[in-house]
Amino acid sequence: MNDDERVLSVAEARAIDVDAERRLGMPTMLLMENAARAVAEVARSLGERFVVLAGAGNNGGDGLAAARHLGHRRCAVHLLAEPDPAKAPDAALQARILRAAGARLVVGALPDFAAWRGAVCVDALFGTGLDRELTGPARAWVEAFARADGPKLCVDIPSGLHGDTGQVLGAACRGDVTVTFVAKKRGMTIGAGPAHCGRIVVAGLGLP
Repeated sequence: MNDDERVLSVAEARAIDVDAERRLGMPTMLLMENAARAVAEVARSLGERFVVLAGAGNNGGDGLAAARHLGHRRCAVHLLAEPDPAKAPDAALQARILRAAGARLVVGALPDFAAWRGAVCVDALFGTGLDRELTGPARAWVEAFARADGPKLCVDIPSGLHGDTGQVLGAACRGDVTVTFVAKKRGMTIGAGPAHCGRIVVAGLGLP
């Protein structure tokens, strides 16, 4: 079975990450870098300017790293919340690297989509671990993604889509393309998953 046919549960996907770190000794930052390169490669095929909406967890870290690979001067980078170094050290490091490089990271405020009309909008808000209904600012950012005028790319899974059931958790991003890692997640193939994922690109993480 190739990666395009293989389907993983959220628990199986998490176990692969844990195995890569503990048994193979692959740093989690290396996995994030490999994911970000894949996201950037697909994003570049969609356009030349980018709006990155990033959450405070590892999905957001993937988005921040992708912005660096894309060239931060071509990107508007907006964080739903600042990554907590204690909870998401890799994402926090990606934010520090971008700032050290001179990038402007806007925290807690959505971009001016009119000024970035036609740009590729990247959803890096929430990953496969989301299991609660989105409310408040989190839901508002997902709904704002839908209003963006340009190609839309989701990182790993459309934010707001349950990774196992394909259920929309209050609101979910709808991508033209979803770049997922190692294999499709079950929720991408059932329920509302296919309609929200668009074209699915399965990218490797450099796992042997």
